[in-house]
Amino acid sequence: PAIAATILAARRERIDNFAVFSAHRIMPPALKTLLDDSTLQIDALLCPGHVSAIIGASAYQPLVERFNLPCVVAGFEPVDILQALLMIVCQAGKGQARVENGYPRAVPWEGNARAREIMDKVFINVDTPWRGMGMIPASGLAIRPEFADFDAEKRLGIKVLEVAEPKDCCCGQILKGQRVPRQCPLFDRSCTPANPVGPCMVSSEGACAAHFRYGATNEHRLYTS
Repeated sequence: PAIAATILAARRERIDNFAVFSAHRIMPPALKTLLDDSTLQIDALLCPGHVSAIIGASAYQPLVERFNLPCVVAGFEPVDILQALLMIVCQAGKGQARVENGYPRAVPWEGNARAREIMDKVFINVDTPWRGMGMIPASGLAIRPEFADFDAEKRLGIKVLEVAEPKDCCCGQILKGQRVPRQCPLFDRSCTPANPVGPCMVSSEGACAAHFRYGATNEHRLYTS
């Protein structure tokens, strides 16, 4: 929404030296793709508060109805996450499957209607490739043709090249929960936060970066160095 609002402001103020390269992703289509994969055996979803503040807790209702699994929106403080996990466990223990909002101080059931209105005005849904998951229909946001003056791809003639997956990188499997970081042959060898190979290590929120910082491998290195 902030990017969309900025583009609208640039249009109003007739700013002509500003462009955006849109790499935005939409989460529900990706979740549906994961849940459609029966090999993953997903039992519940712990849903992120920052996304849910915009799309609303109600965005997960179709997933509950189709896949019959608990979905709980969580905040980011430790107590928020623990509370959301407890809510998931209570649902599972009772054989229930519904959407619960464990972060009501920030996430309304219907989300932020004004933010979505601004996004819909500037962006359009497009098919987008995801690391380790392939092309997911309508899972990305592209700038609408009427705002092409602010679209860096069109304005600057940028072409996104297809890049082969790095050899032996397991980010795809890690993102889908099929492997843990220490099972990747590159982890803590050629792939570290100082020299990241895949997105799981690039992002400070990535599974590999977290394992490197807090996991047993790193703990052993700290105690023995």
